[in-house]
Amino acid sequence: IENSSARLYPKDTVLYAMYASIGECSIAKTPLSSSQAILGIRPKNNLDNIYLYYYLKSIQHKVILMGQQGTQSNLNAGMVKNFKFELPTIQEQQKIAAVLTNADKEIELLEQQLTDLQQEKKALMQQLLTGKKRVVVDGEAV
Repeated sequence: IENSSARLYPKDTVLYAMYASIGECSIAKTPLSSSQAILGIRPKNNLDNIYLYYYLKSIQHKVILMGQQGTQSNLNAGMVKNFKFELPTIQEQQKIAAVLTNADKEIELLEQQLTDLQQEKKALMQQLLTGKKRVVVDGEAV
């Protein structure tokens, strides 16, 4: 790593895509290393990392338009450092982040339930269409 352009980031660093998947972001679950294509943001005490993650997700469509055009759209660290936005108190940021995190968890749960129901439907259709399972109409299997 010392002889490369890779950087080390600690757990909870907000990871922000500068090239290709411009504006995509995540939060590091473990310490990791990455190329210069990812900007690691370690917020100070007045900025909650989860709040920052959701803020960056909310402006992704605008950021894509800001990307320097070439063969591949990209950002640079200076552009990201110049982002300006209103910053609520750290307590309010944490509450906002908690609400959004809970909403994301609920969405994930509903998406999993939808996937499970789609698989169940597919299996049932296969059984019905091959005759392995019969439908009962007025007490008679059809």
